[in-house]
Amino acid sequence: MIPESTPPHTCAIAFKEWAGVCDALADGRQSLILRKGGIAEDAGEFRPEHPSFWLYPTHLHEAQQGLRDTRAPAAKPLPSGMLELPALALVECMTWVDHPDMLDAISDLHVWTSETVLKRFEYRRPGLWVLGVRVLRADPPPRIVMTQEQSGCKSWVPLDEPVGTHKLIPTLDDTTLNQRMARIRALQESDGGAF
Repeated sequence: MIPESTPPHTCAIAFKEWAGVCDALADGRQSLILRKGGIAEDAGEFRPEHPSFWLYPTHLHEAQQGLRDTRAPAAKPLPSGMLELPALALVECMTWVDHPDMLDAISDLHVWTSETVLKRFEYRRPGLWVLGVRVLRADPPPRIVMTQEQSGCKSWVPLDEPVGTHKLIPTLDDTTLNQRMARIRALQESDGGAF
């Protein structure tokens, strides 16, 4: 996968994540995604194969684990079966982390509790993907119709039609973003991973 520094004109793939995490990504409180894999994915393995994607908020499993940041996103009344895509993420860097203590160095770059991160890390086989992302908030957020193909416990969901990426606002200035991405890249150097 090649990182993207500018968004494509349209994007037809979305990434499912807890609504509270999507909110943190969309307002700059979070700059990374941690992922192991979803039940519906091939052999339960997540593959970081998309350089850009819409954030697809979900509440699936959210109550079972935890976020440090208890601010709940403001719920908007939407027509039944509709969903808003709050932001587009562009992957700047990624690495596989197989030592849990390495994740302490980036704990301030996300809103999960340490218990949640460790639970994800230990699930099936130790390790987590860490994706450093540039996030562009959609204003206004595009609305899509949720489909049966998008249901279930999986990371990547196809959208029925590509969604335009105009009117996107960076959540962080370049200096702050670059500092955060440098910290994530430092994990690669200490672990020997590369991207």
